[in-house]
Amino acid sequence: MLTAYPQSFSPNFQAYKLNSIKKGLQKIDIYSINTEDKILIDRMLNVAKGQKFPADSKMLGEGTVRNVFDNALKRAKNITLDSNNRVLLAVEDNKKITGIMDIQEAGDMYVKGLAVWNENPAAREGLVISALKDVFKSTGDFACLILPSEKSSNNVKRFFRKLGFKTPRDFGNKNLMVEGENIQSTINKIQDRYGENLTGNKKIKVDLAKTLKLDE
Repeated sequence: MLTAYPQSFSPNFQAYKLNSIKKGLQKIDIYSINTEDKILIDRMLNVAKGQKFPADSKMLGEGTVRNVFDNALKRAKNITLDSNNRVLLAVEDNKKITGIMDIQEAGDMYVKGLAVWNENPAAREGLVISALKDVFKSTGDFACLILPSEKSSNNVKRFFRKLGFKTPRDFGNKNLMVEGENIQSTINKIQDRYGENLTGNKKIKVDLAKTLKLDE
């Protein structure tokens, strides 16, 4: 998805690379984008108009994968550097975008949308652990990471429960979440499963346009 651009351009695009995850021969890098990246975001939205998005049986959010993708990118254009809101991209093997996650702050941190192309488990787990790490870094153990999962299928809920998400008994809603005091242990659980195949990058700035060869 979104790897071929019909005309050359050189946006001032310095995405933040957060984490890398390897599964077999595949490598997934997770990037964060914000208001500084408006040029590329607009270009991505324009190119996506002519492309088809594969279905995602574990998608979170309203509508289709395209809706989640479009809405997340549009919100990313308004995310300032001092905001706790995040839009994360999963990039497969430095070649193509393969997933997106949209996180919004409203007291706690809510996932507005999460979609992955071709049911890619490494991309989905990479996005989730990056979100958990970012929430913990930004808010410590004061905020939950909440998924819009109340109406999701049992298959979807089963996947996220394996990652450590639960439905607390003392909450009025039925959404899966990781409560603040459990975020670090949940991160450790996923980290232990991947071992050295999951690495953090401490927000390295990367020219993602160059990485994806968008100028060619």
